Amino acid sequence: MSGDAVQPSVGRVPSSLRRHPDRLRWNQRYTGEPPTFDPHPLVQAAMTAGLPDGPVLELACGQSGSALVLAKAGRHVVAVDISDVALSQLSTEAERSGVSANIECVLADTASYDPGEEQFALVLATYFWDATAFAAACGAVMPGGLLGWEALARLPDDERPHLPWRIPHGELSARLPERFTVLEEQLVVSGGKRSTRLLARAAPAAQV
Repeated sequence: MSGDAVQPSVGRVPSSLRRHPDRLRWNQRYTGEPPTFDPHPLVQAAMTAGLPDGPVLELACGQSGSALVLAKAGRHVVAVDISDVALSQLSTEAERSGVSANIECVLADTASYDPGEEQFALVLATYFWDATAFAAACGAVMPGGLLGWEALARLPDDERPHLPWRIPHGELSARLPERFTVLEEQLVVSGGKRSTRLLARAAPAAQV
């Protein structure tokens, strides 16, 4: 796995990320937004569906309650984000909760992060979209493992269809490699927010 595994602090931010606009933007947001550490519903859905033994990867994790829940369940969680503020908050809460040994914080640009091949029982990303990261995430799921992904949805009546972080509902499953079976795909509407949510399972090793 690439990226810089850290207990994040500003002084240890790689030079390539110090002026990255996404890091600056998200750091500002997380500094003014106290974390709630609520897990995403995809975590419970994945645990109910059943996970093979193995570590978990969360991409664009932010102030992740999902990583904490999975760590408390005994999983080793690799939590990747471009915001050192969010990772510091997560690291502090993991220490307070007694699960810091199970969470590896990686400060990296998620869009260019290389997670390796077929290493994770679950790869999770929520409210994030990048086509390259999605393809890498699919490759990182071990045989029999799960991919959980939610991205902001772009619908035909969207007044801002050009926004690159939105994706048409149904396109997540359309981009899955053949070895995946869709367990759940739904359009989620919450107030004015619309997102597309996917849970899919990779074929077991014998069927790959």
